[in-house]
Amino acid sequence: MSHRTAQTLSAVLVVVVLTTSGCLTLSPSVTADTDASPVFDTVSTNEPWGGQHVRTDATLESTPEASNVTTITVIDESGQSYSTVSVDSGQTAVSVWVPTNQNSTLVASNSVNSTTIDTMNVTATGEQPP
Repeated sequence: MSHRTAQTLSAVLVVVVLTTSGCLTLSPSVTADTDASPVFDTVSTNEPWGGQHVRTDATLESTPEASNVTTITVIDESGQSYSTVSVDSGQTAVSVWVPTNQNSTLVASNSVNSTTIDTMNVTATGEQPP
């Protein structure tokens, strides 16, 4: 079997498993109210599909608060840490994994002095295939 055929079969298998397990989300979208946030400017996704989570892009504001952020953590609706990403000095955009079809919280913090700088609710939704 050629390498290309094996890749195609693997991709088809992944789609079949995700579809039959109820974990496939088509056309995901992410909503968040960034208007009052001193840290988050925009939150969005450009992914055509997702599984149990969707990659979400967050753009950071040019504020003193945002410049102090060293870590962004996603907390799922059960209160558990879902994913964490480090933020380098001067970094203006990050990608995080947000669970689909539930409310989550983005927590921007400074890990050096253990302070929470900002929290923001975010929801990732999408269409479930029949």
